[in-house]
Amino acid sequence: MRLSDQEYNRLLLLKKLRASEPVARTDLVALTGLTGGTITAITADLVNRGIVIEEKVASSSRGRPRVNLRINPSGKYVIGTTATGDGHALTEIVNLRGESLGVSTAKLQTATRIEDLAGQFAAVLENAISGWQVRREDIFRIGVGLPGIVDSRTGSVEQIVTYEPGPCDFGGIVSRALGIPTLVDNNINLLARAEHWYGAGAHAGDFTLINVDLAIGAALYRGGQLISGAHGIASEFGHTKIVPDVGRTCFCGARGCLQAYCSVQAIIEQSCERLGRVPPSYDGMNACFDELLREHAAAEIDIWPVLEQASHYLGIAVANHITMQDPEAVIILGPPVAMMDRLRGTFFAALEQNTFPALRRRTKLHFKFSDKSAYARGAAAMVLEHVYATS
Repeated sequence: MRLSDQEYNRLLLLKKLRASEPVARTDLVALTGLTGGTITAITADLVNRGIVIEEKVASSSRGRPRVNLRINPSGKYVIGTTATGDGHALTEIVNLRGESLGVSTAKLQTATRIEDLAGQFAAVLENAISGWQVRREDIFRIGVGLPGIVDSRTGSVEQIVTYEPGPCDFGGIVSRALGIPTLVDNNINLLARAEHWYGAGAHAGDFTLINVDLAIGAALYRGGQLISGAHGIASEFGHTKIVPDVGRTCFCGARGCLQAYCSVQAIIEQSCERLGRVPPSYDGMNACFDELLREHAAAEIDIWPVLEQASHYLGIAVANHITMQDPEAVIILGPPVAMMDRLRGTFFAALEQNTFPALRRRTKLHFKFSDKSAYARGAAAMVLEHVYATS
């Protein structure tokens, strides 16, 4: 969902201020490209609302002292929370500068209904808030990240693997329980926000993030904004077709999805088929993957064909994305196995062979290990973007 010009200008100004503070109004003209009149109007409103504070700088010369601007660290607070892969909820509170003030972890109980999961999140958040030295009325928004299909416009969750299908008014359930407005989004979008605010994409306005985990997902930043579809749902990169018509069956019901070959879940399933083993349940997949990699590294088993096929197909998928979207950069998050030199060679060979040459030369690629704590930071960043754009 695109921002209005006014919202975009406010978001841009506050992001530049956060990155460069303390900074004078005149300096913001060069940093943002906005006119002096626009900056004066926006900053006056932000100061009046307590989002931005003024600091006078003493000067040895005559005349009016220089006035610098900073984001007010105690103006409001936002909370980000997400479900981790090991059955816990990770919750973090940050100030308007994006600085962490506290982190809390709590166990989530097994559930089958998304509504029950929402109720558990409300309870986890209530306990976390009561343990922090922050007044409830000073908490501006809560952001929740979930590994499912989410309508970010409404906070409704359509589907989460292993749960009964929605829709479920997840954001509404949490908001009503706590009395604090709550935003909800897909976990992949939150990883992109974490990168944009804190990681390799920090201060970059144009990049694509691809996350290789039990599932595969992607999120796009363009012009400094996270891009969602017309229905508020994140793009389903993992369900683009890499072996159409005759490929492996994906859990979505289609054949040949990228997810069915390159995700951690697919690598586990194909490795178990190759070894004559029974695949684990969904809850046991992370542990199984770690054990498969340990056995492979010790030369007890050979799953190179599965790993190399996954790397090859991922390279083709990224090539197709670059050719179609022309991103400034692509950031690939994945498990440590993704960094093996042999697999990188397979990936880059497929990438070079299948990308439109003029675009490949111009696109930067970054590989990073997955960081589970980034989900909560991304949820907080989602709320900060909302605060920055609408304050």
